[in-house]
Amino acid sequence: MHKPYLPAKRFVANKRLVLLPLAILTLAAFSGCAIVPQALSDEDRQTRIHEDMNALFKDVEPLAGPLTLHDALARSLKYNYDARLKLMEEALSNAQLDLSHYDLLPRLTASAGYTARSNDAGSNSVNLDTGTVSPFYSGAQDRNINTANAVLAWNILDFGVSYVRAQQQAAQTLMANERKRKVVQNIMQDVRQAYWRAFGAQKTLPRLDALLLEVKDALTLSRRIEEQRLSSPLGALSYQRSLIDMYQEIVRQRQELVLAQTELAALINVKPGTELKLASEADMNAIPSLHLLLDNMDALEQAALANRPELREEDYRKQVSALEARRALFSLLPGIEINWSAYHDSNSYQFNNNWTQAGAAVSFNLLRAFSYPAMKRSQEAQAKLDDVRRIALSMAVLTQVRIAGQRYRESVADYDISSQGADVDARIEQHILAGIKAKSETEMTLLRASVKAALTEMQRYSSFANLQMAYARLANSVGADMLPATPQMQDLKVFSRQLAQVDEEWQKGGFQSMSAVPQPAKKKSE
Repeated sequence: MHKPYLPAKRFVANKRLVLLPLAILTLAAFSGCAIVPQALSDEDRQTRIHEDMNALFKDVEPLAGPLTLHDALARSLKYNYDARLKLMEEALSNAQLDLSHYDLLPRLTASAGYTARSNDAGSNSVNLDTGTVSPFYSGAQDRNINTANAVLAWNILDFGVSYVRAQQQAAQTLMANERKRKVVQNIMQDVRQAYWRAFGAQKTLPRLDALLLEVKDALTLSRRIEEQRLSSPLGALSYQRSLIDMYQEIVRQRQELVLAQTELAALINVKPGTELKLASEADMNAIPSLHLLLDNMDALEQAALANRPELREEDYRKQVSALEARRALFSLLPGIEINWSAYHDSNSYQFNNNWTQAGAAVSFNLLRAFSYPAMKRSQEAQAKLDDVRRIALSMAVLTQVRIAGQRYRESVADYDISSQGADVDARIEQHILAGIKAKSETEMTLLRASVKAALTEMQRYSSFANLQMAYARLANSVGADMLPATPQMQDLKVFSRQLAQVDEEWQKGGFQSMSAVPQPAKKKSE
């Protein structure tokens, strides 16, 4: 049998088509070998450091005048990067929710292509009855063909799964909001403690530093007297031992306050090393009055169970678990797909180069149906786990509320006795000063009394900072946001006054309205 005669040019290979794959393989080989790890240069790191430092304090309003507590709170909520991070995470979750809505739409796929052959596509045939092979070759395809198509398909099962996923994303958005609330509450708690510690440092450190110099000078003088044998050795050593004890006590107490300004600067996003001047008119006699709160601990516990961000997050997590169970159940159902498509084919041998078609298909994974009992057991176990975790967390919340109340009472008592001690030591110092003028007291007695008075005064400020911390912990334990309904964060002064007003209202029993904690509007899945 011989092949039919075809023009010689039909068997001439297209050199470009032969060389094209060789060129692609060569380029891919060289590209793969050319990829090597490249470490960042020192210049790149310096550029990154410069950009980060500029971004870190960009758009931060400079300090103007003494800083009050609520000024510091306003700055921390506006500029603190932990709060900004949670705000961005919440924004990302909202964006993902918007994105999940598009998964509910039908699938519209468009494609186009081009094919080229180096020779003609031809074939012969065989007679199935006689087994005779036809001596003729025929073809029904051009060498160069352009194709295009568009397919609109809608899978009902995929739509149901996507709808459930959108609901899950909506719940996760609310979970992100609760995590942001928790971060904001922790920041406000930390700022309150850091502010009053820094205020105590501002008031007491100058005097403590001066007393350190006096103790050093007295110690130097005592050693000189000992060397010159102007007093008994035992008396000089006992005197030096007393001075060293005082010096160590001053240093130990000083260490608790020396870092307070740095901590406060970090919380309000002020450049490290910046000297903060805190409002000297800060009233330490304005002890938070929480009698209405502490006399109604049962109401506080109910408010905590309703408003703590951790428990609210658990509520939404349970919703996510229930939706996940529904999504798993959908995967057992048959999949129904409806499609409509349009096609174009430039092949000149086609009777119709353009056409449309529609269809429907049903698919069902029969073997997956046998997994339903195991799936149901897993879902029930997950639901029980969610309930037990929430109940355990509820017990922890109730305990924290009680402990916070007890700590606040103890802090009030400690501050009261610390204030009395500071007043007594200050009066003792004044009496010894009078004795020095009358030459009835020694310089050593005066120095010891001055150190004692300075330390008890510092302890008074430290006790007040602990009192403020206990107050913040009590508010934190019940999930109080301590924020205005419409925060005016653009104007720090206005925002500061809003925070002060909310603080005052909460002390008067504002927890009773906490059940209406502001929530972001839920976005309905379409």
